[in-house]
Parts: sequence; structure tokens; C-alpha cells
Amino acid sequence: MGRFNFSDTARQLFISILATVISIILTFGVAHLVEKNRQAEKRRQMSMMVIHDIDESISNIKNLLKNEENGWEATRYSMDHKDNLKAVSRDTLISFLNYIISATFDTHLQFDKSNESIFNSSQDSWNTLSDMSFIRNVQKCYHLRSILEDQLQNWVYFKRPINEEESYQILMNSNVLFEDESFYALCSKWLGDERTKYYMDNLENRKYLLNYVLENCIGLNEANKFLTNVTDKDLKEFAEKTLGEVRRATGKTIAGKWVSVSGDDTSIEMYFNPDNTLTCVCSYMVTSSIFYGKISLDSKRWGRWEIVKDSLILHFAPESFSLVANDSSITYKPEMKDSVNSIIRDLTSDEMVRRMKSEVFPGERISCSTNLDPSGKKLEITTTEGASLHLAR
Repeated sequence: MGRFNFSDTARQLFISILATVISIILTFGVAHLVEKNRQAEKRRQMSMMVIHDIDESISNIKNLLKNEENGWEATRYSMDHKDNLKAVSRDTLISFLNYIISATFDTHLQFDKSNESIFNSSQDSWNTLSDMSFIRNVQKCYHLRSILEDQLQNWVYFKRPINEEESYQILMNSNVLFEDESFYALCSKWLGDERTKYYMDNLENRKYLLNYVLENCIGLNEANKFLTNVTDKDLKEFAEKTLGEVRRATGKTIAGKWVSVSGDDTSIEMYFNPDNTLTCVCSYMVTSSIFYGKISLDSKRWGRWEIVKDSLILHFAPESFSLVANDSSITYKPEMKDSVNSIIRDLTSDEMVRRMKSEVFPGERISCSTNLDPSGKKLEITTTEGASLHLAR
């Protein structure tokens, strides 16, 4: 019989137990590390969501300030030429009226509060962020934004000269906007009104509040970027992030005719010809209470296109623009002929040409990113400024 070696057996048992313990430690250690990394990534994503949301509000406030200054300049210029309003461009006079009229649709007066609701209502977001300095900064920003939103609606200095009832009367009277005599009479009336002067005189009060909120929100949000080590590049990538696979268009896959996915009254056709020439046709249907049917306002631009690495580059020649108002589908009473002709003149005026040229693809060289759907029949084009156009074959 062989000798029983207890020391060897004990050694093997010890090694086996040690290996088991190490395995358990490694298993739980790795799981803990994975969970820690997951929580860190979750915290970073939540932080970027909130920071990006406040950056969007900051951009909105900057637009409000820009609108205030542009409206004030248009009004001041109109006032300086009120004795000869026909020498003032119609665009300037319309900007003046939009500046003082209450019943206008202005997206800058609205803030998207969906992310704020998520932040405030979700206990998980508070547990995830955990950093009280960050949370306090966010709360201060949202509080300032709430104060501004309330003041935009209720503060006397933001009350526009033409109140809602007067705005209603003006907008319901189509002749005021389309007949030259009535239009200039309306402008002349309000340029001489004391309420307009009062509104003009209180520009600095409005700008003071806007700048106060703006500067505080910028400071608080920049502090949060440092607290979370979030860079502007991180935020740009976060804003552009998509869950789907990006399929960049190639010269072969983009060639052909594409039509915009849009409403019935707007259409855009893009022709990417095989010889790399390009044609862009935009049509807008215009309605009015003074005629039946719709006027088709058709613009056309042409140039060339190319694919450079992952980007689609559009080149439009400076002179490559035409604008036509097609009134063949409308009917109207004989006494409305002058008014209809006035509308057509406005639709094809030099001011409208300048506006339309900057509507879809502003500039002569536009760099865009592209994304094709899996079928290859739908295309998303996004400019470097962030404007997106969705097209289908």
C-alpha cells in the first residue's frame, strides 16, 4: 500500500478553495465594475440631456433678443420715413407690424419643457445625478426660465401696442394687408400712436430682463459642464446621436428624382442627375379670402452636386434662381382684380426673391450629411446648420 500523503491532499484542497474564492471575488468584482460603469454612463447621459435642454433655452433667449433688436430697428427706420412710407420696403413695414401686434405666431415665445418635466418628476433622475451642486444649478436655470416665460406674457413692458382685440380686427380685414392704400394707412396710424412710442422707449427694460436670464443661465450651465466634464463636442454628438444605423448616400444611391415628405401645400423636388447637375424646384400654395383656389408660387434653382467623403455638397450658381406665381387655378370677382394683382406682385417682389433664396438651401455652397433608409427609397439631408429635409423617391 502506498503512503497516504496528508500534506499533498491538504495543499490541493487549499488551492481548490483559494481558486473558488478568487473566482467568486472576480465574478462579483467584475459585476460591480460593470454596474458602476453603467451607472456612470447613465449619469453622463442624464447630465447631457439636461445641459443640452438648457443650451436650447439659451439659444431661444438669444433669438428673442435678436428679434427685439431687429423689430426695433425696423420700427425706427419706418418712423424716420413715415412721411414717405412707399419708399420703405414692404418687408420692413411687415417687420414693424409683427413687432407691435399681439396676435402673431412666434415660436421663440415658447419653451419646450418636456425635459424639465422628466428632471423634476423622476426620482430616478435625482438618484442618478446625485451631485447637489449640479441639481441646484439646473433648478435655478429652470426657475429663471419660468420667471421669463411668465414675464413675457404678463409684464407691462412686454405688452405690445396692438392688443388682441385690435389684432383680431386687423387680421380679419383682408383688405388692410393686400390693398396698398389700406396697408400704408394702417402703418401710418400705428407709427404715430403713443403706445408704439412707449413700446419703443421700453426696449432696454425688455432687454435687461432677457440679458439677466441669459447671462445667469449661461453661467450656471457652463458650471455644470465643468462639474460633469462635458465638452461642446460631447453635446454635439449627443444631439446628433441616433439609435439607427446611418447609411450615407453615394453617388450611385442618390442619383435620380426625390420629392419632399411634407404637407399638401408645400413640395420640394430634388433632381440629382447622373452628370452631377442639380435642379431644386419648390412650390408653395397660397390661399386668400379674396379669391377661390390657390396660387402656386414656384421657385427653381440649379447647379451641381458631388459626394466628398461622407458629405453631400450642393453648388448653386449665384444667378440660378427663378420665381413665378401661377394664378391659373384661381377665380375671383371682377372688383377684386386689383387686389389679386397686388398679391401677385408681392409674391414675386425682390424682397420675396431674397426670402425664398434663403428658405431651403441658403447660400451657394451647402455641405450636408445624408442618411438613407434600409429600402433606399427615403433620404434625409441635414445641413451643417442643423436643418433637415426628408425626401422620398
